[in-house]
Formats: sequence, structure tokens, C-alpha cells
Amino acid sequence: MLGKLCKLLRICGIDAAYSNQGMAILLEARKQNRIVLTRNTRLQKKKEVFFMKTSDPVEQLEHIISEFKLKNRIEPFSRCIECNCKLKAVDKTLIRNNIPYFTYQHFDEFALCPNCRRVFWKGSHYKKMLKDIRHLIPNAK
Repeated sequence: MLGKLCKLLRICGIDAAYSNQGMAILLEARKQNRIVLTRNTRLQKKKEVFFMKTSDPVEQLEHIISEFKLKNRIEPFSRCIECNCKLKAVDKTLIRNNIPYFTYQHFDEFALCPNCRRVFWKGSHYKKMLKDIRHLIPNAK
């Protein structure tokens, strides 16, 4: 399972779809012009498949970014970690009823997923996620 890797790729702003469909994912990947990342040994010899040897998600992320030369394409926190859609900056007054009162009072920058309507801000969870990818991002704060 590479769910955590998928989430880390999305945190980095890299387009990443997730599926646990097994062999059916190969057809879908071809249709969408994607590379399949897997730890499934039955798929490792298939064309358009990249087999992940390590089970550590951060090591997997580092390997993918290095192997596919993605370092210059990293746009942290630009994609929804749930549905992969590009996030849009949103004025806090427009999402006032969708976030906790404390959050509304203490944060000014928000992003909204236009697909699943999830709201994101740079709270304590942001710092935890940034810790996993900070070494990959030049001048990360």
C-alpha cells in the first residue's frame, strides 16, 4: 500500500492518483498517461510500473523525486491531499462557517479545494506535514 506516499506527493504539489485495484490500475494508468508506483510484486515486471523497494513513505518520496527529477516541480500545499485537485486561495470571509471559530480568528490565509470543498490553512498540522518534506524544498519555512 502506498497511500502515505500518495499523500506526501500531494503535499509536495505533485499530481498523484491512488488506487488499490491491482491489475486494473494498469489500464487506467495507460488511459491517463500515468506511471504506476507499487509494492505489489505481481506488478513489478509490467511496463509503465515503478516498483518501490522500501516501505518507508519518506524514503519512497525522496526516491520518486530523485528518479523522476521532480525537485523543480514541487509546489508545497498546492493540491488537496484528499482528492488531488489544485487548491484555490479563498478569502476567509467566504469560508467562515466551514472552519472552527478559533481558526477563523487566528489565521488569515486559506485554500479551498474546488472539488471536495475541503478547507486548508497553515495550522499545527501544516508544520507536521512540512517536517516530512522540508529537506526537499529549497528555502522552506
